[in-house]
Amino acid sequence: GWSHTFIYKNFNFYFLIDGRFGGNVLSQTQAILDQYGVSKKTGTDRSIGYVELESHKIYNVKDFYEQIGGRSGATEYYMYNATNVRLRELSLAYSFPREWLSKTKIIQQLQVSLTARNLFFLYKDAPFDPDAVLSTNNNNQGIDIFGMPSTRNFGFNLKVVF
Repeated sequence: GWSHTFIYKNFNFYFLIDGRFGGNVLSQTQAILDQYGVSKKTGTDRSIGYVELESHKIYNVKDFYEQIGGRSGATEYYMYNATNVRLRELSLAYSFPREWLSKTKIIQQLQVSLTARNLFFLYKDAPFDPDAVLSTNNNNQGIDIFGMPSTRNFGFNLKVVF
């Protein structure tokens, strides 16, 4: 990852760009949706009338996806590069001047900040978040099967030093 902080007067801007490079992930979700013909890809292929695979046109779209889709189909068709780069964290903070706070005689430091995590991907090949997979142990590592989507978090922080 790469993080950096910019400070200008009483403002503090921080960001973290995080990446994962290499590896493969498998989308069982996409395979099952394709098998039943309910994915965007199968709809597009039905509209144009064929599936293009290795420079060959296959005109029986329904049979093609029924054969390669699902849990026992051709898994290499649903393998994706796990490489991804994302804006993992972003923060903007403002520290109130000490001259303002000295009048209170109680508060020595006051800072407010807005934070956000997992805002967006700068690069991603897989149709899902490669970090949010079925399991991280050796049995099911790198497999997406109707997993929950990634969450984006927003927060507000108040730091007070007395």
